[in-house]
Amino acid sequence: MPRPIIITASLLRHAATCDRRVWLDTFVEPDAVTLTPVALLRGIEHEAAVQAATSRVIDEIEVYSWDEGVSATQELMRDGATAISGAYLEQLLELENGTSVTLRGRVDRLVYDARTGCYQPIEIKQYAELNEADRLQLDFYIYLLQQMQGARVEGTFWLGKDADNQPRYVLTHVYNSGRLQGAMRKALTTLQRASAPAVRLEPHCRECPWHDACVEFSRATLDLGLLPRLSRQARSGLERHGITSLNQLASLSVEELQRIKGIKATAVTHRASAIAYVENRPVWVKPLPDVLHGGGWMFDLETAALPGGDGMPWSLGWCDEAGNSQIAVVAPEQPRQTFTLPSMGLLTVVADKDEAWEVFYEAMCADDKPIYHWSGFDAGVMKATAPARVKAALLGRMHDLHHTFVNTVRLPLRSYSIKKVAPYFGFNWSGHAEWWAAETDYRRWLATGDTQFIAQACGYQRDDVLALAIIWRWLVENHENGL
Repeated sequence: MPRPIIITASLLRHAATCDRRVWLDTFVEPDAVTLTPVALLRGIEHEAAVQAATSRVIDEIEVYSWDEGVSATQELMRDGATAISGAYLEQLLELENGTSVTLRGRVDRLVYDARTGCYQPIEIKQYAELNEADRLQLDFYIYLLQQMQGARVEGTFWLGKDADNQPRYVLTHVYNSGRLQGAMRKALTTLQRASAPAVRLEPHCRECPWHDACVEFSRATLDLGLLPRLSRQARSGLERHGITSLNQLASLSVEELQRIKGIKATAVTHRASAIAYVENRPVWVKPLPDVLHGGGWMFDLETAALPGGDGMPWSLGWCDEAGNSQIAVVAPEQPRQTFTLPSMGLLTVVADKDEAWEVFYEAMCADDKPIYHWSGFDAGVMKATAPARVKAALLGRMHDLHHTFVNTVRLPLRSYSIKKVAPYFGFNWSGHAEWWAAETDYRRWLATGDTQFIAQACGYQRDDVLALAIIWRWLVENHENGL
């Protein structure tokens, strides 16, 4: 029995960048999806705010399946509802070869147009710059509504929002039938394949739930896409010279690589990364900076970045070279107190971010050693939010261990996030592995006072600084085995 073919708006959006994702999303159940949902949550919050501000009355209808949603939408359209949010659209398409294709989508808003007697679609976007996938998505909704209503339909984008949550920009969409038909033909061809399309790793792949699986698949062939920060120009230049695998790249000298268009200053690191993959080992490219031999403190912070947060630090965490950790957490409604969390170390509850920085400052006054952090984010937040005397005393001691690491040694890894580097050295997060999960538990603790939630949030913070200690120690203990 042939597999049913369903083309959705989301599928068409993904098809604009990756045929393989379209096929995998349709036919394969992922082992686990651990993507950060922050962009999605912010989009949902933005849409809800705009919907509420632009609707006088909102009646909610609960649906428990796709079919129920389609039926409810059709009933509202028959009744002439002024506006419908989150409308379920579906249409059956019969192809010339007899194949049946179901088209499905959920449009942000339908508005009844008395002039035409039809419903017109509106897409609500948090951002102001549209991309091709956005336009294709609205093309798709217009096509569905034209088939359902038998009349010409126009679409509109509401972009951004003002202080009153009204759309900041209203943009009339220009429907492009050729663009849509081409995209649907391409998606249909992909869905009729017996196996998944080949892997081609690109920068946007990091946001895909299949990223890790595709990386592992590529390891078998040592695909060029495994190289971190390999530009399209550099990859094209390598392929024009017949270099399609890391085995081939690793066999070239730095001088030979530098003669290829798109590869100049990156020749050393690209070659080292290729060797790391081919020989499955760390490859050193520069001597370890002397400052690391003097030890130091490991530091990490968390900011309120989920929807509704103010972007300010809610947790500061640090530990010494031996992994003895301390954490300062902001809780405006609670008295200042310090206590020990089992197996985690000292926790100090403070009233605001300034107090948290002061607790950190007092601990750092024990010596003048470097304060290691991963990427420039932590130093940037310190510069923007810490009291003047904290910045004056500590900013000069901040040392970006990520920058030092990527310029000193290469690993057989595509990403050098701390969540990838630390596990390479045997360290794994004991609880949450994502910052948004920790912040969610922090918010639950503020709301309920349940210490289980703050223990879980602090467990994530503690693991972040312990990961830094593992990486720092590995660098110091192994640098002599490198160059």
